[in-house]
Amino acid sequence: MPGDHMLFGALGFSYAGFEGAARGMSRRGAFSANLGDNMQTLAVRHLYRQIGVPDACVVRIDRDRLASYDGPEVMLPMNGCFYDWHFPLSPRIKPVFIGFQLRRAAVAAIAPHLAGQGPIGCRDAHSASLLQEAGLEAEVTGCLTFSLPRREATPRKGRVLIVHGSGSGALPGLALKKMPRRLLMQAEFVSQRREVTTCPLTEAQMDEQEQIAAALLHDYQTEARLVITPLHHVAAPCLAAGIPVVVIRREWDERFSFMDRLLPIHLSPFFDQVDWDPAPVDLTELRAAQLARFRAALAPWL
Repeated sequence: MPGDHMLFGALGFSYAGFEGAARGMSRRGAFSANLGDNMQTLAVRHLYRQIGVPDACVVRIDRDRLASYDGPEVMLPMNGCFYDWHFPLSPRIKPVFIGFQLRRAAVAAIAPHLAGQGPIGCRDAHSASLLQEAGLEAEVTGCLTFSLPRREATPRKGRVLIVHGSGSGALPGLALKKMPRRLLMQAEFVSQRREVTTCPLTEAQMDEQEQIAAALLHDYQTEARLVITPLHHVAAPCLAAGIPVVVIRREWDERFSFMDRLLPIHLSPFFDQVDWDPAPVDLTELRAAQLARFRAALAPWL
């Protein structure tokens, strides 16, 4: 059991400091929040339960206020995408780097704060390469959403879900023209983004975001027979659930430089090559490896 006074963190996302959110609020009084962020938090909560951390010991820590956090000392898995303004971390935060991701533009600002923390467990091969180029020890762990449970049963009929986002996560229209008509006629379109009208999000709104993400994940796990998506944090939890997944994107993104080891990443305009009836991917070994690494990383606090 965890020590009596140790708290374990799970990331929340207020989007404080995000220029895109600020622009949306300025232009139209709302912005589109990414429920994929919350999928990563659901994975951490699941892993905590797997290793015996009670829910009462788990607290939300806002990713977008990490530098100013002044609450009780907390152990925090750093799984997600991080930017320069998230660092230096508050001294009250004890980071565990698993599933860590960053962009090239943030390396110079972030790398000095990671010295001595290695090996940094990175979500993708590109992030690991960036940190290695900066002289840090890094390895590829994949996203912790791959550790989510495999579903217990496959739906008899099931739904064909086309799950899309916006920006780089927008659905390529050309892919719909190449999709077999029998699938297109059955397909349901689902957005994994949600309009919110305040920024930063309040604690209540962060609660709501996570609850909606949990309900959406439950729908994927219990009802989908095929998921077609350009989104990493749709594909990863669905792969973990044992759902057949087709990833179609307008262009390559380095965030997929781990997932491409598990299934093809189809890029525009080459949708003639898509297998629209893929088999589920077996993530048993990857899930077990992530659980073992998570348990070992947290051992000093358990």
